[in-house]
Amino acid sequence: MSLLRTTAKRVRKLIASVGSEPDACGESLSRLQKILRHRFNDPTVLRQALVHKSSTDSADRKGLLSNERLEFLGDAVLNCLVTEHLYRKYPEKSEGQLSKIKSLIVSRKILGDVAASIELGSHLILGQSERKSCGRAHRSIMSNAFEAVLGALYLDGGLEAVRELLDRTLFGRIDEFLSDKRYINYKSAILEMAQRDGLGIPRYAVVNTTGPEHAKQFTVRIQISGIVMGEGKGPNKKIAEQEAARYAMQAY
Repeated sequence: MSLLRTTAKRVRKLIASVGSEPDACGESLSRLQKILRHRFNDPTVLRQALVHKSSTDSADRKGLLSNERLEFLGDAVLNCLVTEHLYRKYPEKSEGQLSKIKSLIVSRKILGDVAASIELGSHLILGQSERKSCGRAHRSIMSNAFEAVLGALYLDGGLEAVRELLDRTLFGRIDEFLSDKRYINYKSAILEMAQRDGLGIPRYAVVNTTGPEHAKQFTVRIQISGIVMGEGKGPNKKIAEQEAARYAMQAY
């Protein structure tokens, strides 16, 4: 028996073992295919794209039963089609500019939002631990699953099937993403500006922490070449640093 058939058989066994999981049922799979606008010749490959590693047997150390291999494939297909689309969409932009746009478009933040827009989270097959921790809302899980679905689409329908989905869910929203401040990586932008002008690497420091443990508020200060450029606040250090970098860019 081929590796593909063996894997498919093991996936079907896994699906059956989690029959109480609503995401595993055929009705859910049918709904997802309607959203994707693609009827799979082999639905097993789509099922595997929905299997998070937390739901597989601990003996599956290589992750052959999860969606990790399909995610690997989907990531490559996604990068290829995004690169092609940006090349055609922005003929006036340089290689460096295109690379920056591409990095944003294939980021976890945006892919996670795209996955949410097609309600992919409701179809995922998660282990008990991830279900308890609201894994369906985690950007990393959602973005990885979206790439796995792209991999499944590619295997079943080729590049055109993937391109059609991306046209509807991602490519048509690129200008929206580029203009939305929530998706701008201010830390990367201010780092590039500072290094371009020979000012070294921006330094961040937490200067204040308020609130109870479950609802802390951090205040972070940014310095460039020893000069305080701004402060930012947020529910965690990462967000506060982004806010500080945003203020620094305004004052730069």
